[in-house]
Amino acid sequence: MADSHTNQIFIPEWLLENKAATQIKHHRHSAGFLKKTLKQLAFVFENDFYCDKYARAEGFLQRIDARVKLLTLLFFMLFCAFTTNVFVIILLATTAIVYAKLSSLSLPVFIRRIWLYIPLLIFIISLPAATSFFIKGTPLFYIYKDVYISGNGLLAALKLFLRTGVSLSFGYLLIITTRWQRLMNALTSLHIPKIFVMIISMAYRYIFLLSLAAEDMMNARLLRTVGKLSTRENRLFFGHGIAFLFLKSSSLSDEIYDAMCCRGYTGETINNERFKLTGIDILFIINNIIVILILFLGELLF
Repeated sequence: MADSHTNQIFIPEWLLENKAATQIKHHRHSAGFLKKTLKQLAFVFENDFYCDKYARAEGFLQRIDARVKLLTLLFFMLFCAFTTNVFVIILLATTAIVYAKLSSLSLPVFIRRIWLYIPLLIFIISLPAATSFFIKGTPLFYIYKDVYISGNGLLAALKLFLRTGVSLSFGYLLIITTRWQRLMNALTSLHIPKIFVMIISMAYRYIFLLSLAAEDMMNARLLRTVGKLSTRENRLFFGHGIAFLFLKSSSLSDEIYDAMCCRGYTGETINNERFKLTGIDILFIINNIIVILILFLGELLF
């Protein structure tokens, strides 16, 4: 609207309001649930890319025969589960860190991923069991009157913390330095029941396939979301999404099985990879025999 006397143009106040920014901010707030879910789904693929990246690297464990590596690291995990000697458990943890360094893994990332989450959480949860209610012993410090944390109780919690971290360390080294298909082929070569190997292999593939379907579903919902979503609407969408993925996985499994049968599947998996021990495998075996002897010696002396 223009004033004939002053030749000035007056703009209504409602046109000057920055509603776009308000709407974008409100839309982002209302779609927080969808964005968080998409972020978690993206983390699944990021983690797989991370593992594949290190499995292809030129590290020490990456060059070891998958069968030898599998048996050796599993032995260390079992040894850690049965030993009661703190010195031996610490030696196993040191062995895992040395192998991580030789395999071109980032030690800060390795320690953060393994030791700063599940083992630390288990240690904190186990602290109440270290009190005099459960384990008597020399009092280290009192909590309340006759309730105290004993030395034996704290040692038991520390052992649980170390055992968890060592087991996760060797399992992590096995997965991150070995491509998934090679690991499955190694299990088949070790005469693990084929049906067991196939179930694990198919489950691994289904995780990513269903993650892709869930990501597409979440993206479609995010693009169609206008306005604020209530908590009830989010719960309904989440429930419907679970039901949809269940039905999709059921129908997809039938289609995949039919496709496999059309291509000649008879229930037997075919392993085309031929494993052969090399010089570095022999060196790895000899080195770990020495480590095992040191572990047994530590078990006897300490």
